[in-house]
Amino acid sequence: MRPVVRTSAAMIAAAFVLVGAAGSRAQDADVRGAVEAANRAWIAAFLRGDSQGIGNLYTAGAQAFPPQGDIVRGREAIARMWQAVIDSGVKGVTLTTLEVEAAGDIACEVGTYRLTGDGGTVLDAGKYVVVWKKEDGAWKLHRDIWNSSVPSAKG
Repeated sequence: MRPVVRTSAAMIAAAFVLVGAAGSRAQDADVRGAVEAANRAWIAAFLRGDSQGIGNLYTAGAQAFPPQGDIVRGREAIARMWQAVIDSGVKGVTLTTLEVEAAGDIACEVGTYRLTGDGGTVLDAGKYVVVWKKEDGAWKLHRDIWNSSVPSAKG
């Protein structure tokens, strides 16, 4: 009788592991959907020239890590940073989410971006990592870092 009990306990333990893994995948899928929706809102705000709207998609304690720049801290400063990008002539933004992994109220997104100017000219393209944090019931950008994949001009 003992081997049957052990086998049953092992099967129950394995079932919990499988259910936990399935739950984790389901959470990742739910969070990915929320992240992609927030990215669409980010792009829409950018295209409207609404840097304040972009800033509101970040957490209160957010930090951005732009290429060749210092850390930008807080929603207001991040909004000013994105306003400078808007003012620089960027006309289009494409964000492509490659993966999202979540654990509780924190998630990590890896993706690629493309910035275009007049006539669809590619101004920059690269990759990014965003740490998302659930704040006030919504997923918001908490740490935002990106860098170009375009070779720098040799001077």
